[in-house]
Amino acid sequence: MVDALLEQGVEVTALARTDRGAWALRDRGATTIRADIGESIQWDRAAQDAEVIFHLGLPRITPPVRGRHLRKLEREAQAGAEIIHDIAAGRDVVMGTCAIGDADGPLDIARPGLAAERALVGPGVRIVRLPWAYGPSGFICDMSRGLQMRRFRIVGAGDNPIAVIGARDAAAAIIAASAAPEGTYTVAEESMPTQVELVHLMCTTRGVPRPDHLPARMASMAMGGVIVEALTAHQRVEMAPPPGFTHSQRWDDDLMDALRT
Repeated sequence: MVDALLEQGVEVTALARTDRGAWALRDRGATTIRADIGESIQWDRAAQDAEVIFHLGLPRITPPVRGRHLRKLEREAQAGAEIIHDIAAGRDVVMGTCAIGDADGPLDIARPGLAAERALVGPGVRIVRLPWAYGPSGFICDMSRGLQMRRFRIVGAGDNPIAVIGARDAAAAIIAASAAPEGTYTVAEESMPTQVELVHLMCTTRGVPRPDHLPARMASMAMGGVIVEALTAHQRVEMAPPPGFTHSQRWDDDLMDALRT
């Protein structure tokens, strides 16, 4: 997001949770504020000067994730969005959320993002719902590293489609939404790999053996039921991209390069 905005000549002030994050953002050319969303006294004034607030600071979802952990993530997501809502005071806000679902509706992994959406609702708000993004960090990147270390196995049959989007495209969609009408948008690649296809591509490119399969019940002991549900569900996306957005990435061509960026 920061790289894409800076390339367009936008002046960016970014909130960083860690010193390392602040240094990385500063090296890219952004003005940085070292604080958490909850420490609004440190960044309120900077936000008041902003034309658009991009809210990407949802709690990180890292395995294992079980019911109690998920409820904590929901509370944190809601609290952060409420702070953004109060500070924005009707000015333009664009939020990117993880909103993975199947034919029956959102999966549990989407609950923190949906809690944030409900807290942020109001004039000037645009929501961009995204699937798993592939890039230099995140769950798919962790999956790739796990395959290299031979610590990841295909969960269940592996024939289920998984919705993905490149990190660069995710950023482009969020930026496009800032100039779009208020509302909720959904973006993902039309071509959805199965879990097996995703894993086999990473194994072939990395030159590592293909893993065997692990029953979902056993996988949930290490990953938690929330992650296993997302990995094994037949994911479904109803596309509603923001006007002006076009894809520039495809998982079968760009995934491995994106993971190495």
